[in-house]
Amino acid sequence: MEFDKRVQNYWNARSKEFGDTRRVELAGPDAQAWQNFITSYLPKKKDISVLDVGTGTGFLAILMAQSGYCVTGIDLSKEMLRQAEQAAQMNEMSIHFECGNAQQLDFASNTFEVVVSRNLTWNLPNVTAAYIEWLRVLKPGGIMLNFDSNYGAINFATEAEKKENVHHKLDKKILWECENLKKGLSISQENRPQWDLQCLQRIGFVNCSYRADIRSMVHCLQNMQYDTLPLFSLCGYKSAQRNM
Repeated sequence: MEFDKRVQNYWNARSKEFGDTRRVELAGPDAQAWQNFITSYLPKKKDISVLDVGTGTGFLAILMAQSGYCVTGIDLSKEMLRQAEQAAQMNEMSIHFECGNAQQLDFASNTFEVVVSRNLTWNLPNVTAAYIEWLRVLKPGGIMLNFDSNYGAINFATEAEKKENVHHKLDKKILWECENLKKGLSISQENRPQWDLQCLQRIGFVNCSYRADIRSMVHCLQNMQYDTLPLFSLCGYKSAQRNM
């Protein structure tokens, strides 16, 4: 619980900066690029329920709502959720946001057709538990899309010293806190996304696949080049015959 509190405090402190960054993304070509990439995986219908896990300031949730889907976004940070609600209002989108833990979801089994997540799993103490929960809340035939990087391979604080990094002007104390949190997580020692793919297959996802680097597909703005590592996409389905 103390670790969860540190994580909450960290992301609460980062919420304003993240909100500003995501608003730039939402107003530019990156938003359409992300939307096109995600919807290429989804059924061609609108009555789809989507759960955005670790929604942060609501970027994916807003894109999914703009696509016509019924969206719920959860996050452990209340300040991030406040930013998300403001962004949703600015974009005139109706989205249900609530505080929640990605590793222990407060939803009934077989609730959502789609689960999405962006840059969350790298900072979870138990990624396997999270994937198990995401599988549980998916409806049979539902799809999970996770976007993340193998952040264990870099040092956040020293990486941000590069002038081209969007986080260059951040307080170094905040970045070192992030680095220290990351070092204590077992996921930082894994070879991703290969580890994730094996995990998904082991716990019961089917038709699993990944793309090693989607940066060229979703990052269009030159002044928003903050993914210095490959950004992978991970896809898995819940069996159409499976109920949990």
